[in-house]
Amino acid sequence: MNRLLHRLFGRSAPPPPRVDPVEAAVASAPPDPSPTVPETTTALPDRPTPFAPSGAAPALFFMHIPKTSGSSTNRLLTGLYGTENVIIHAESVLPDLLARNRETLRVDGVSGHVPLCRWALYRGTGLYARATLLRDPWTRLVSHINWVNRFRLGEPLPTGKTGPATERVSAALADTDFSDRAALRRFFELVRAQEDFNAFDNMQVRMLVTGHHRATYKRLKKGDAEAAIDNLSAFAVVGFCEDQDRFRTDLESFVGQTFAEAEAPRENVTTTMALTPDNGLARKVFAPWIEMDQALYDAARALRG
Repeated sequence: MNRLLHRLFGRSAPPPPRVDPVEAAVASAPPDPSPTVPETTTALPDRPTPFAPSGAAPALFFMHIPKTSGSSTNRLLTGLYGTENVIIHAESVLPDLLARNRETLRVDGVSGHVPLCRWALYRGTGLYARATLLRDPWTRLVSHINWVNRFRLGEPLPTGKTGPATERVSAALADTDFSDRAALRRFFELVRAQEDFNAFDNMQVRMLVTGHHRATYKRLKKGDAEAAIDNLSAFAVVGFCEDQDRFRTDLESFVGQTFAEAEAPRENVTTTMALTPDNGLARKVFAPWIEMDQALYDAARALRG
């Protein structure tokens, strides 16, 4: 595995990321005490407590890695916890909570696109056990590329600093011949040059690695896959998109409830296909985007048995 990972590190580094002034203020305060899950990084001393368990059910944070069937899991969590005892898309309410525009939300279930490096910064999050879903890295990448492709067709762009970079990547998709190696390589290099866009680059490792408060943007380094595997081993529930029935059973067992869900339509279904999973040429050119994720996924599968 180390030899596989080593191939990632012979290229020139991208421009250094901009410094987040909040994250630059991290002090050497002791981590937030937790009786259940140890903190993996130091909490900011002046951060509020965004969430606190209500005590009605076992507290759980579902880390929703993009393009891993999280919408289905969110419906399940809502059914298990009840609409008043779960927050879905926590990333949408965190800005107000961190700005102290809202009181601490007392809920037992929290779900969101919140990477572990940030989740561990907030006070009180150690009171929540952790769960996540992993997906075969190549099929996840294909799904994410096709999801970004829709923005060139008029879908509203993400807000914030990622919007312009997403627009550039989406426009490049329209100009890329996915059967031509040179065109694929140009697209790969264009995406690498986007400082505020790393959605394609080993996103599962990025969501799980800690020790750097811009883990979703920084250049990955040797050892990050191993660190992500170590962090994953402390999760209470880990599932795979390829075996969602088992993940559902494990979540129900953790919460101590069952939920009989009616057939629901799939959400965020991609209808514009720029790339298909059977494109072997693209898989070779884009291999650096999934190598660390593959090491993580294979290790998690082996641990799960």
